[in-house]
Amino acid sequence: MPIRIKDLVLPKEKLEKEYQVVQVSKWQKDGEVLGWAYECVLPKLRFEKISVKVESELPVISKEELEGNGLAIVAFDGLVVSPWGRVNGNFISYGLSAVANSARTIQQK
Repeated sequence: MPIRIKDLVLPKEKLEKEYQVVQVSKWQKDGEVLGWAYECVLPKLRFEKISVKVESELPVISKEELEGNGLAIVAFDGLVVSPWGRVNGNFISYGLSAVANSARTIQQK
């Protein structure tokens, strides 16, 4: 029985409790706004970037606030991170997708 990439699970200890957000954008599908996507860096994973999608009407931090501060610290509730893979001819693409129930800003120390 082959192993599928969707069968893999990212260990909880590899996940951060707080994330450094470097970009905020609208999350859209077929022209409909579903929520917000927060691009975060993961220091525990060699500063890999991941985009966390959250269904909400307003972002927890605006693009203007983020540009003014440089970065923001955000915590996600109900975060689910899943690997994905795609084969296109001889090329294989893979990455991580992430969805959360909600997001909240954390005051920097």
